[in-house]
Amino acid sequence: MKLVLRVTVAIFLFLTISSVAIGYFAINKYQSSQINLVDDSLNSKIKALVTTKEDPLTVAQYLAQVSSIPVTVEYVTDTGMVTVLTVNGPPIPGLPSTAVQSLARHTDIDFGTDLRIRVFEMPGNKRLILAASLTAINSDVSTLTDELIIFILVVDLIAVLVAFLVFRRDGKINEVSHLMAQQQATMQKFLGDASHELRTPLTVIKGYVDLARAAPDQKRQASYLNKSAIEIFRMESIIKDLLFLAEVGEAENVKVERVDVAAILNDHEEVLKALQPERQITLSLEPQITVQADPKLIDRMIGNLFSNIRRHTPVTAPVSISLTRDDKHLIIIVEDGGPGLTEYPEKSRSFKRFSTQRSKEGGGTGLGLSIINGVVERYQGSFTLSRSELGGLKVVITLPI
Repeated sequence: MKLVLRVTVAIFLFLTISSVAIGYFAINKYQSSQINLVDDSLNSKIKALVTTKEDPLTVAQYLAQVSSIPVTVEYVTDTGMVTVLTVNGPPIPGLPSTAVQSLARHTDIDFGTDLRIRVFEMPGNKRLILAASLTAINSDVSTLTDELIIFILVVDLIAVLVAFLVFRRDGKINEVSHLMAQQQATMQKFLGDASHELRTPLTVIKGYVDLARAAPDQKRQASYLNKSAIEIFRMESIIKDLLFLAEVGEAENVKVERVDVAAILNDHEEVLKALQPERQITLSLEPQITVQADPKLIDRMIGNLFSNIRRHTPVTAPVSISLTRDDKHLIIIVEDGGPGLTEYPEKSRSFKRFSTQRSKEGGGTGLGLSIINGVVERYQGSFTLSRSELGGLKVVITLPI
């Protein structure tokens, strides 16, 4: 994000500085060319007065009238009196007498920023003053400057919008590329898990089929085929769990709504009590704790917690279930009095190894803890395993509310 901002600012500054430099040069060039036209016109009139043999006043008036540039002609007597002979175009402010006296000592003088003055010396210390206004040129320059400012603002705005769209497109491309990489990694993980988990039941099924083929009687053959069917059923369960893990890893939520976690815990606790009525269950749930999630995923996560208890602990082992919350998270703690684990992993990548070990004793696919961890990671939560005070396994799940 900082790089995008720096590049955008650099583009903005480059366009602004280059536009100002080019515009300033063009406007100055235009102003100079227009002033040169005025100067050339005045100089040509002075040259005509110098070369004429007729009355300079009459010639000056005529030249002013036919001039393409508005020219005012003033006649200055030897006493300094000023008489306006011709005003062609916008009136030009009268010159102060001090300025007139100063002009009388020169033949070619600029007066201020709005006038261009030329002086024609006449006999008897008399003078003709030809003055042309630069007001129109200065007005054009001001208009061009305003237009340049507007042009620069428009160009900068377009440049910023284009840069934003380009970077946004590149961001989307990067996002899509990242998503494709994630999906590819998920698929590779799925294929790896599938090949690992399905290898054992397939080997067992192959062995039972070979034994069934070589069985000396139908009774043993039927026994081997029944055991094969059990392994096939287990393999189907593994495939379902692997597909569920792949679904959990997808970027898009299938369904998102407010999920009442306490209600789901209550439902599964009642099922566990009905299946194992002799088990002592302690339940402590804060009501009305919800999380924004897919209800199917939350139900499957909690269902796996209870399924692990049901399969891997004795029916007489006590169970403690609690649901609390802090400012930003809900906390699920499930403890049991079963055998626990031989060791407790620090990272989620180790869960699968432990669950596979327990599945040999209690049945199931061995992917229960992996499914729980997959759901927790999907919603940016945390999942820890440790020794319970009841003697077995303690599972702590934290999810953002």
